[in-house]
Amino acid sequence: MASDTVYFLVAELPDRVVRNDSYVLPLSKEEDINYARYLISRYGSGYAADDRTIVVANVAAAKDNINRNFLDTKLPKWSWQISQFLGFAEITAEVLDGNPTQLEPFDGSHGGQATIGFWDYTVVKELGSVPLYLSIVPDGQNLQFYWSGVGTNDIFTLEAKESLTSTNWFPIPGAAWPLKTNQWTLPLTNAPARFYRVRAEQANN
Repeated sequence: MASDTVYFLVAELPDRVVRNDSYVLPLSKEEDINYARYLISRYGSGYAADDRTIVVANVAAAKDNINRNFLDTKLPKWSWQISQFLGFAEITAEVLDGNPTQLEPFDGSHGGQATIGFWDYTVVKELGSVPLYLSIVPDGQNLQFYWSGVGTNDIFTLEAKESLTSTNWFPIPGAAWPLKTNQWTLPLTNAPARFYRVRAEQANN
């Protein structure tokens, strides 16, 4: 994808939240990016009658780690991704309707693709040019860390610091960072700090 690609989150319309799932939409054309931002500005306040809220796109087997359900605290990766954005629409053919979870059994491993136009979904959030996000979930006596991926060759370091004013981040003890993982369990007794981040870098082949 182009270096100026901006990623957006597509999720259910505010009055139609049932499945609480989402997917990632990459956009690179300025007019598409601007319209996606317009849709975000309308979220919660209501859409105009002629707003084109539906994302129409082709999907194929996932080739990177970007397309995930960001509404799930574990940030699970989908097996598919947007391969071509076709446009925004007011309505699509019923055969294009559905949802991200329903699409998960899609098998594009042999080069096949499908077209989607989910009626109840629209752009709800801008993820930026590098959608690297960290989710921290309390789990009994542990903290569970989950983070999104970027490329297929990325390795990650989970880092911490004592205060927001400090500029010194240090790797979480107990691992030989960086690692090629998107999840880490940290016992609360070993939690060294109150602020955490994840750092991504390309692995040396």
